[in-house]
Amino acid sequence: MPAQRATRVPPAWLIRPLLATRNGLARLHRALVPPEVALLECSLGIIDTKALSVAAELGVADHLADGPLSDDALATACDADPDALARILRYLVGRGIFSRTRDGRFKNNKRSELLRTIDGSSRAWARFFGAGWHVSGWNALDHSARTGDSGAEAALGRPFWEYLTDVNPDAGAVFDAAMESVSSVQMSVIARKYPWSSCTTVCDVGGGTGTLLAAILNAHPNLRGVLFDLPAVIAKSAPVLDTAGVAERVTVEGGDFFESVPSGCDRYLLQAIVHDWDDDSCVHFLSNCRDAMTPDGRVLVLETIMPTHDGDHFAKAIDLEMLVDTGAGRERTRAEFDTLFARAGLRISKTIPIALTTMFELERA
Repeated sequence: MPAQRATRVPPAWLIRPLLATRNGLARLHRALVPPEVALLECSLGIIDTKALSVAAELGVADHLADGPLSDDALATACDADPDALARILRYLVGRGIFSRTRDGRFKNNKRSELLRTIDGSSRAWARFFGAGWHVSGWNALDHSARTGDSGAEAALGRPFWEYLTDVNPDAGAVFDAAMESVSSVQMSVIARKYPWSSCTTVCDVGGGTGTLLAAILNAHPNLRGVLFDLPAVIAKSAPVLDTAGVAERVTVEGGDFFESVPSGCDRYLLQAIVHDWDDDSCVHFLSNCRDAMTPDGRVLVLETIMPTHDGDHFAKAIDLEMLVDTGAGRERTRAEFDTLFARAGLRISKTIPIALTTMFELERA
């Protein structure tokens, strides 16, 4: 069992102005350096990705959990070359990940603590993003740029989802863990901010191993859940549901949401599902949810809204991730969501800001 860590998420009303302030400071930073320097810095992003991923793979933060270690002691613990590891960590210290003591030993800081094997950590995300198989898809971004198709499929020889489930299950496990870590950052907020007491059964469509559903059920003992995903995915859900103590209140069903979804639930939850697909595909499975829900049911869609400004924003990076992974997937503006939902016979009845994402509550149009 990983160590427990309380995940604290700033409220959405605070995150948004903080991001706006950071964008302003970033524009000032860019204005203070020559364009050649700014362009050079921008080109070095792969170093951040790989250095962070290697530190996560080697478990550096775990080995530093009990206190600072010297280069040699840390390298021995990580089974790494002392000089190479020290150079990687020296770079990460400069980027604000890990710190050093006065005598030169490496130690954890608030950021590197998130790379430990603990609940609510970001270690799985770092491992996923810097994994060789994932980077190979990004190496084919030029293919996506020329064709609009998936760089991952061009690099891996199979569609992204098929590669994770059929070709490389180990990669699939890393991906699942990364998605669970992303869910854990905001799942307590989701469990609190929506009036779950107004319904009886929630179906988590494409719910993976059930991390988010378990959090919602834990916070609302009278609620029951249905976990719905591909059979190969939900086969890994039992430990998650058992550990959370909610297994007796969850019906686990395998299937394909393009064919149908379990019927009779009054809430259908889709977290980070819509952005994986093109508009026609989304209309298809959203319509399936609409047809399956009770007469007064709702579809709950959790997605990041693409801003219309030209500043930096997380959604713009994830939009390119969708291009590379699937070719068809994308992040959408609020106007694009309105149009998409209307095509599926749904309309927005409520929006709830949650950290970096938004929950759309949809009712029949």
